Amino acid sequence: MTTIRLTAVAFGLSALCAAGLAAQSQETQTTTKTKVEIKGGKTVTVVGCLDRRSNGEYVLTDTGDSRIEHARYTLVTDKNLSDRVGQRVEIKGKMVTRRDGKVEVETTTKTEVENGKDRESKTKTEGTTGMFDPAYLGVNSIKKLSSSCN
Repeated sequence: MTTIRLTAVAFGLSALCAAGLAAQSQETQTTTKTKVEIKGGKTVTVVGCLDRRSNGEYVLTDTGDSRIEHARYTLVTDKNLSDRVGQRVEIKGKMVTRRDGKVEVETTTKTEVENGKDRESKTKTEGTTGMFDPAYLGVNSIKKLSSSCN
């Protein structure tokens, strides 16, 4: 009888291990979509140097070095502007300040699980700019004025 019990326990453990491996091998796919919208604000045309901060934000400064000069505008865009960094540019768009307009950011994250339950989450953030922060500027168009900011 002891041999039969040990064999049954061995088969049971094998089944549990196989189920655990099957659960670990499920594939998941996560997609994130972000929608940025400026509501209100003033339509402006501004000139400055395009720079990128270490956190990935694009900013428009007076000079080409945002570590020396404070950023005048934090740019709000879903466009990749990396090829314009270091250039003197003209930007047309809507400016959001503490008193005028707001920026809405809506992020939807969807996780699809193979042989499992899919999940979706949404977050929505609204804001303006703080007293010492630069104004937000939504980029409608950008035009290169010079290859460098010097």
